[in-house]
Amino acid sequence: VPNWKVPAVVEGFDAIIVGEESCVGERGSRGTVDDSSADVNGLIDALVERYLEIDCAVFTPNTERLEHIKKMAKEYKADGVVLYGLNFCSPYLIEALDVEQELEKAGIPAIRIETDYSREDTGQIKTRIAAFIERLSD
Repeated sequence: VPNWKVPAVVEGFDAIIVGEESCVGERGSRGTVDDSSADVNGLIDALVERYLEIDCAVFTPNTERLEHIKKMAKEYKADGVVLYGLNFCSPYLIEALDVEQELEKAGIPAIRIETDYSREDTGQIKTRIAAFIERLSD
């Protein structure tokens, strides 16, 4: 995971990360390209189809991503969801508010964390994650 900070903080509290849905996580490896076509055009069409299935926050409306996160939380028996995004990924951060609210409505505790690659906010993130884990254990 390129942004190691948030996962490291979560695991530092002996919490277990059961899934990771992001551009560099599960979303990039979910689904496969159908390579059964005998010609190049069929293969290109299959590749295009795979890319169109990606539910990144830059695509709106994006109900598929929200439904997938809820499904992951239930399948993996997650106690809560940490929605962390990098400050420069505006679509992801904007969508995170709606995702957090919808998860909470579905009875899945969630927290939003905005960060960057620096270490300066690690203390603040530790405080917020500790409070979230305490909330989950109540």
